[in-house]
Amino acid sequence: MAPRSNSPIPSAAPGLTGANPILGNVGLSKSRGSKTLSTYSHVRIEVDLRHERLTSPKLEIFRRLESFFREQEVVEGMGLLRTTALTLHALSHEGFRTVDHWEVVPGGWLALPEKPHRGNQEPIGHLLHALENDQWQPIDESRAFAVRLSGPGATRADLVVRHVHRERGHSLTLDIHGTLGRADLVHLMDALRGRLPVLRAQVAEYQRAAPSKR
Repeated sequence: MAPRSNSPIPSAAPGLTGANPILGNVGLSKSRGSKTLSTYSHVRIEVDLRHERLTSPKLEIFRRLESFFREQEVVEGMGLLRTTALTLHALSHEGFRTVDHWEVVPGGWLALPEKPHRGNQEPIGHLLHALENDQWQPIDESRAFAVRLSGPGATRADLVVRHVHRERGHSLTLDIHGTLGRADLVHLMDALRGRLPVLRAQVAEYQRAAPSKR
């Protein structure tokens, strides 16, 4: 992870708010006096979702998840779990595949069913194993699902999926720590938008990485 600079964290990043953030020509601006884009050691992305039915990709792992919903008495937790699964799928696409920790709030930790680095299994696979291992029981009364994932290099992602009012849908907060640039953010948002009904997203906080010493 790149060391953090001593500058304060702004409340919002320039060019990254509104209905269509970090797309097209809208994005983090170039640093003054520099011909290269800034790099960041921390970015917090806040996402609101449209209130509409979530559709799962036509993958076997999601068919198994839907089958689990039908077989178990999971009602309120279904939306929370489905949103979490789709977000994990998006993050896996960007290389965040190792589950370091997860928990439901309230409810506490969910045990990892096996070593999280085993093979190339996506985090959604670990989630399904946890659910099939009777770890799903506190989900129905949970307000949030929190996950920490390790990604490429020294990067990590801290994800919180909240179950909020039905008319508003679910809300996500995603903290990325490590070294990343505008292109990384664009790819990440594309992955999220490709799987979730994103209504709006913004970078609420960011920390520029300290310049490398030559």
